[in-house]
Amino acid sequence: MSWNHFRKGKLAGALGLWVGDVGSEVQVAGPTGQLYQSGTALTGTGVDLNRGALKKVTGALAAKDTAGGVFSWANPEAGDIIVEHVAIVVTTKATGACSINVGTTATSATTSSDNLIDGKDVNAAAGTFTNLESAGTNGKSAQRLASGKWVTASVDTGGASAGLVGTYEIYYRVL
Repeated sequence: MSWNHFRKGKLAGALGLWVGDVGSEVQVAGPTGQLYQSGTALTGTGVDLNRGALKKVTGALAAKDTAGGVFSWANPEAGDIIVEHVAIVVTTKATGACSINVGTTATSATTSSDNLIDGKDVNAAAGTFTNLESAGTNGKSAQRLASGKWVTASVDTGGASAGLVGTYEIYYRVL
């Protein structure tokens, strides 16, 4: 029989949390909240524990024809990330000819880049378009991005985004 709330006759909160058979319990958490694995205290920081975690950010697309006008997102992490997947979810297509570029840039939030999605037509049809199936000529499957730098989406040369409605999804890992 296993116990998960007693240790030497005291409640779990007094000495942390222990699990296992009587006489061979293993500590899982200390009384101050420190975590344990196999009876050994974990000494990692929040940054260490966060490293490698897959994260998702979403936002609305804007019908703006300036560089970074469709969307602009800055890396909020303390270090570099790898942008693994970008999805443009177009619920209402642009009313006129319009292609968009999506990419990473170290320059500014108002800089056009096409290293994730290059020249995706968002007037032809509504739908979900990603850097994996709609990469175009310059798009890649992943890009490294420094802390505080940007992923931007911009109207490609000569297009107009009037009527465009939808969202974006960015999936990334902390390096």
